Amino acid sequence: MGNASMGRAARGAAGLLLGLWALQAQAAPDNGFGVYLGAISSRDNALYGNSHGGLIGADAQFMVNQTWSLNPYLLLDSESTDQPFDINNGEGGLQARYWMAGSWFLGGQFLFHDTLLKQGGTVSRSLYGPGIGVGAGWEGDSHWSVSLAANVFRLAGTYGSTATTRSEAMLLIGYRWGGTP
Repeated sequence: MGNASMGRAARGAAGLLLGLWALQAQAAPDNGFGVYLGAISSRDNALYGNSHGGLIGADAQFMVNQTWSLNPYLLLDSESTDQPFDINNGEGGLQARYWMAGSWFLGGQFLFHDTLLKQGGTVSRSLYGPGIGVGAGWEGDSHWSVSLAANVFRLAGTYGSTATTRSEAMLLIGYRWGGTP
């Protein structure tokens, strides 16, 4: 084996070791409390059409093992519509996250919501029920995170009232306290 071949083999081995070291150096997610700010866009074709607004949320992350976490969460949002009323929505749910490559996750969630239709500061209607959704995101070593989530749920009021479906998409930016800095 010549010097050129030995040099290529040494560079390849060094590259492999550096890559393995970099994977080890990536921080794994950890337990903690998170706060989020974000934007929401929703659609309902029977009640209000499209709406847009802002949201605030909080969660607690509990690591089950190195690749799974359970995140109970609460979200509150305020949305404007083209109708003569606005929307306030509250959600509480549980998201299960699958962590890939340390900092990236995919998740599924089950939630309950209460959607309030407000006109002139007065609640004119309350619609509530269960929903499901998916999410994906990144959480860095600095504890900052960015995530996208999409949910769908039924809007129903009292028994026998007409129900419709709401879909929503959210962009969230957050910070998590806890774990190792």
